[in-house]
Order: sequence, then C-alpha cells, then structure tokens
Amino acid sequence: MLDGLSAAVVITGAGLFFALPEPAESSARTLVISYATDLGQSGNELPNARGHRIVDISLQSQPTNFWGLRYGVSAMSNQQGTYMVGPGIGKTVDVGKFDVTLFIYPSYASIRRADREDISGKFNFRTAIDVSYRLTDGVKVGLGFIHISNGGYKAPNHGLEALRFTIGYDF
Repeated sequence: MLDGLSAAVVITGAGLFFALPEPAESSARTLVISYATDLGQSGNELPNARGHRIVDISLQSQPTNFWGLRYGVSAMSNQQGTYMVGPGIGKTVDVGKFDVTLFIYPSYASIRRADREDISGKFNFRTAIDVSYRLTDGVKVGLGFIHISNGGYKAPNHGLEALRFTIGYDF
C-alpha cells in the first residue's frame, strides 16, 4: 500500500503526465488484453495475490482534442470470483517506437478472497501504467503495473499491486 508521501508523488506525477502534449497525431482506438500477477505481498491483500492471476480487457478511445485524453472501458476477472467493470480516463504518449499509457478506472467491483468472503466495497479504483513496444503499425506488446484499492473510503482497504503483460491492437 502507498503511504501519504508516495501517494502525493504518484498523484503529482500523474498530473504532469496528463499535461504532456501528444507528440504524434493518432486517430486509433486501442484494444488491450493483459495478464497480471501479484508482486508477492503478504497479509490480507486482494485475492489475486499469492500466485493468482488477473485477466483484463480494455477498450480505449482515440485521443480527444482535450490534451489528448482517452476514454475507455475495462473489465477484469480472476479465478476466485473477483471482478471489476468500469469506465476510465487516461492518456498515451508516444516515445519513438514505445507508448507510455496511464489509465485510471473507477470501477464497480466484487473483491473476494479465495474463500469468497467479501473484503472490500463495491466501488474501487484501478490505476494502470504500461510501457508498450510497437511491433507493427497496429500491434504492440508491453509491461505494466496496476494498483487496485477502494481509496480508503471503506475498511478494509487491502490494495494490490500487480505486474502485467499486455498485448494491444490499434484500429
């Protein structure tokens, strides 16, 4: 979990990222499929921890004229019955053959332990940052990081940090 100083650094960094101009014209929408695994936390983190996996599918709009922001929708699930579905807002910045994408998804969620006991509220946030390499004009692969938590509005707030592998298709 992030402490107060770490959270301030992440929020400031996200603000600066969103303020960056989009260096390349892009009219593409993006479909992203990801496979994630936890970073080996201990305690009562979300149920995808300890070797459990997350599958996530998201659709991102083409960049808007408003700072190049993208809108999106995402759904994720795992074998314990955890799922999250929600809209999102984010941005992709092109850096040569690489794309750096930051997305925030406020989501309706059912967060469960392996024994299917609810451990969080129905409203959670999923933040994802990915670095992708464009293999072709339409296909990219990448690595990313996600953080899931309820933002502290309800106890317990057992967040999860996970590493993810992504495959994206621009169309």
